[in-house]
Amino acid sequence: MRKALQTSLNLSPWLSFSRSLCASRFAPACLSSQPNPEPDSVRTLSSLFNPKDASEETIVKQLLSNQHDPKAALKYFNSAGFVGIDPTCVMLHILIQSGLNKQASNLLNPSFFSDPGTRPDILVDRVIDASTRFGLNGRIFTYLLRSYVYSGKVKEASEAFIYMSQKGLVVGLHTRNQLLFSLVRLNLFAIAQNLYNGMKSKGLPFNNFTFNVMVKGCLNSKRLDEVDMYLKDMADAGLKLDKRMYGSLIRYACMKRDLPQALRIADEMKEANFVPTQFIYNTLIGTCVKEGEIEKALNLKDEMRSHGIPLNVIGATSLMKGFCLKGQLNSALDLFSTILESGDAPNKVTFSVLIEGCFKLGDSERAHELYLKMKEMGIAPSVFNLNTVMRSLLKVDKFNEAKSLFEEAVQVGIPNVISFDIFLHWLCQKGKIEEANNLWAKMLSCNLKPSVVSYNTLIHGLCKRGNINSAITLYSEMRQKGLTPNAVTYSTLMNYYAKKNEFHKARNLLEEMQLLGVPCNEFIYNTLINGLSISGCMLEAVKMLYEAIRDGFVPSCMTYNSIINGFVKAGNMACAASTFQEMCKRGIAPDIVTYSSFIDGYCKSSCCDLALKFLNEVNRRGLKIDMCTYNMLVVGFCKEGNMEAAAELYHNFKQLGLPASATVYNSLISGYKDLGEMEPALELFDEMSAEGIPCDTALYTTLINGLFKSGDENRALELYNGMNEKGILPDVVTFTVLTHGLCRNGQVEREIAKQVLQEMERFGVKPNVHIYNMLINSYFREGKFQEAFLLHDDMLEKGIIPDEYTYDILVGTKPPVVDKRENQGYGLAA
Repeated sequence: MRKALQTSLNLSPWLSFSRSLCASRFAPACLSSQPNPEPDSVRTLSSLFNPKDASEETIVKQLLSNQHDPKAALKYFNSAGFVGIDPTCVMLHILIQSGLNKQASNLLNPSFFSDPGTRPDILVDRVIDASTRFGLNGRIFTYLLRSYVYSGKVKEASEAFIYMSQKGLVVGLHTRNQLLFSLVRLNLFAIAQNLYNGMKSKGLPFNNFTFNVMVKGCLNSKRLDEVDMYLKDMADAGLKLDKRMYGSLIRYACMKRDLPQALRIADEMKEANFVPTQFIYNTLIGTCVKEGEIEKALNLKDEMRSHGIPLNVIGATSLMKGFCLKGQLNSALDLFSTILESGDAPNKVTFSVLIEGCFKLGDSERAHELYLKMKEMGIAPSVFNLNTVMRSLLKVDKFNEAKSLFEEAVQVGIPNVISFDIFLHWLCQKGKIEEANNLWAKMLSCNLKPSVVSYNTLIHGLCKRGNINSAITLYSEMRQKGLTPNAVTYSTLMNYYAKKNEFHKARNLLEEMQLLGVPCNEFIYNTLINGLSISGCMLEAVKMLYEAIRDGFVPSCMTYNSIINGFVKAGNMACAASTFQEMCKRGIAPDIVTYSSFIDGYCKSSCCDLALKFLNEVNRRGLKIDMCTYNMLVVGFCKEGNMEAAAELYHNFKQLGLPASATVYNSLISGYKDLGEMEPALELFDEMSAEGIPCDTALYTTLINGLFKSGDENRALELYNGMNEKGILPDVVTFTVLTHGLCRNGQVEREIAKQVLQEMERFGVKPNVHIYNMLINSYFREGKFQEAFLLHDDMLEKGIIPDEYTYDILVGTKPPVVDKRENQGYGLAA
């Protein structure tokens, strides 16, 4: 180093201090024939250091005279209370030569650099000047650079280093590394890279520490793509990876989320007989968890312990997070208990991970317990913790517990606007608008400004309750306070107006929205189009669609489904089919909702053959069909009397493992009954009972009616009795069917039919005029006129008004007819 300095500065070999003094401008007058006046520039620079009692010449002379007694020289230097460049350089030289490195390091303290006159380039020039005149030790430049770093003036140290390099001065590798390390530590990596490149261009050597620092800088500044460059330089320098570099490379791979590479490097590290540190193990465990490799994380934990490295709270927290992500909450909580027992106190992050895990896995009780445990341990919950626990409790409607936590947190100022929004959302969802308004007032009293989300939540709640006036007032207030409503705001209000068929108001909001420059999203257009379609305003719905397309809206399958469904409900299958064709031309694939609408429409239009074609298309495309769609087809074919097709469909969906509904069984049984085929109807009834599908009054009535029509009175009565035994109560239609069936078959049955009135009274069912008409007619046929007129009188006593058929029977002009309207719901016929 000393030779390098002498060469670069053209210094003469080291002279004794007496000779240096004679050649100096500070030489005593007796040794100088003529005064050597100080140049103005030098005097100006010297004056920046504010000399006090003694002059620089005097101090330098005194220091030189004590150069062999460094302690005495230092004592004098300190007592002078003066900091000047020349005296400081001489004192520093004496300390370095005497091996007093600690005192040398302390000499250039931070106050030395506080004067503006110590600008790096000026200071370096002064030190060079002093070194030249006094023949000082070259290590003085190293101490100067280190002092800059130790004083926290890293940028100035960089400037000084660059200036030294320009002057041909070179400091040692250790000092260069210190400078690079300090720059990286202070996130000044760009400056560090500039210095590194300068060192590299001058051919200065590097060691492992240098490359460790530069790689660490890349990682800290997220410049991962530059790591390989330093690794190449390291390889070119013939250096091998050390423990620190292995650690940095593992961290590098983990930051890239390249777990296989990170584990490979860890294996290489162990093969090189380096044991990863706790920090490296924690990094690897954390990355395994992020990649969902919880088993590998647990293996690393066991491996770490086998090396005698304990699992700390950081590694444990990562594992807890992994367990939670895998849905293994109990394992996470067991590990938490282990950490507590080991005395390693969990931190706020640990509690946050567990509380979030409990929330996502639906365990509100333990989330609440963890929150309370957190407070018990003196760890202040964050607003994030509070909000998570409140969400968890409100999700299971534990309002009182959530409210208690919230009110307690309000007292210490924890809640934010989001906290209030969580409660607002729950209250509005439950229709508790009055409480929501009170909470709104409380939020304002806490000096919190409601956000757009806050306004949207309350507006939605008000619209849900039908309080549109208050919702509009809130919307106006929102704009007055400088908050711009977003698409959610407008879609909420438009959706309300669409449901109320107030489409002119919805359109006004749409225009206002467009004027404000709020982007109109798919949901808004779909809301309006769907609302118009549901209301049967198909012309307006189609018009809205084309206007939206003109404005850049790209319709989706949902959009076309709304219009198709609207046409289907209006019975306009031709327009529905036309819309379907347009949809396909635009390259929009129909979904199961599209096909279900057509199947429903064609079944209701008695075009089940067309509906079946759509079902075949569904199967061809591999779409999953639901029971509702099969029900439509079965019911449709049954209504058409095509029981063969209905039965085939029934067996198809049974083979697919789809359970038949009560509606399907009712339709099939009614269909077979109408055809007089009671055996398959009864088989379906038995199958229905075996599958545990409840049979209702309507189904029993249908079967009883069918059995009577087929002449099987005994089984009909057995079915009636079985119905009563199962607690299924007959209604007026059931008794109408019984009366009609029994009255057909002569005197014995008529006597039984007469008992129907008693049964009806027992079940609290009021007879209707049709039942009396059938009984009266039966007596008339047998010539029992007195009994017939007694029944007529009984009718009047019970407040049942005879109809035209009653009097036709009594005067003998018309036989009774069972009113089909009475039996319409059960598929009965007279």
